[in-house]
Amino acid sequence: MFELFIFDLDGTILDTIEDIHDSLTSTLQFFNLQTFDIETTKSYVGDGFKALVQRAIGDTVFKEEYETHFRKIYQKNQTNKTKPFENIFEVFEQLKYNDKKLIILSNKAFDNTDYLVKYYRLDKYFDEWYGADSFPEKKPSPTPINTILNNNQLIPSKAIIIGDNYTDIEAGKNANIKTCFCEYGYGKLRDVKPDFSVKKVKDLLNICK
Repeated sequence: MFELFIFDLDGTILDTIEDIHDSLTSTLQFFNLQTFDIETTKSYVGDGFKALVQRAIGDTVFKEEYETHFRKIYQKNQTNKTKPFENIFEVFEQLKYNDKKLIILSNKAFDNTDYLVKYYRLDKYFDEWYGADSFPEKKPSPTPINTILNNNQLIPSKAIIIGDNYTDIEAGKNANIKTCFCEYGYGKLRDVKPDFSVKKVKDLLNICK
């Protein structure tokens, strides 16, 4: 049914939350700011690192140096505890066996996305991968998806985006492609409802045919 599968990265392919939380905690401690548990960090992710740090510190006291420090810490620690979700490679194997095109579209910077893709050997399966700074706008804007569709000469009905956050679902809706929400991740939905929803990674096998 679909020829193009666009995947989010964090919370969809890779379980990155512990490294993000640890790096954020180290940043807050460095600046003598209040820390919090990992569940709170989960509620702050999905819109890029700047938004994450702003939410953690508060808009009124946010400074660029806080974000810069966090990025430096995370750069050093982004593979300490991060791991692919169980069974996710089985999904990719099925898709490649069926000759589907796979693309990663993340809201984290391209440098981090590129590093993680290669470190965890996702480049074995994915044809292209992009970060928040790869396009003029990031998810939930439809701009990245529309550009990807145009570059691959595909109509919207041939594509689906799979992710764990409202940014993925709204981006897909805005670009008029199908959407799949991954409940096993740590994002959340807002008003826009997905076309499909999965509780476990293995459930993706029913959609990725």
